[in-house]
Amino acid sequence: MSGWRLAALLLAVIAASPASADEALEQGKADFAKLCAPCHGVDAKGHGPEAAKLPKKPVDLTRITERYGRFPEDRVFATIAGLDMPEGHGTREMPVWGDVFVSEGVGQSTSVADALRASDDASRRIAGLMHYLETLQGAP
Repeated sequence: MSGWRLAALLLAVIAASPASADEALEQGKADFAKLCAPCHGVDAKGHGPEAAKLPKKPVDLTRITERYGRFPEDRVFATIAGLDMPEGHGTREMPVWGDVFVSEGVGQSTSVADALRASDDASRRIAGLMHYLETLQGAP
């Protein structure tokens, strides 16, 4: 299954989620502050305290819509989840948050049910981050 089709499938899972849009947005905002702001900055413009240590400057996440003409949900979701990095093509600077979220959710469990639940939770967190980023578009 291609990364884009998988992203569409994950978005469908999120849409069926019982969590409210407000809760998802708040989780996304909290995840951004904890996980993304160190590199992208609290204003998401790429000037976080860790940015200077990176070989490539983090992008300005407030200009995603400007760069693409619309907010590309599938592309943003795939980037956060790590679906857009072909295996065998080296590494990327940004952590693969999809893997991190699933690992946190599964913990030491070997249960398929726990893995599926962790995957759904990771998808919701990624969607929350994506929707939070969408609220930042055009920020001064």
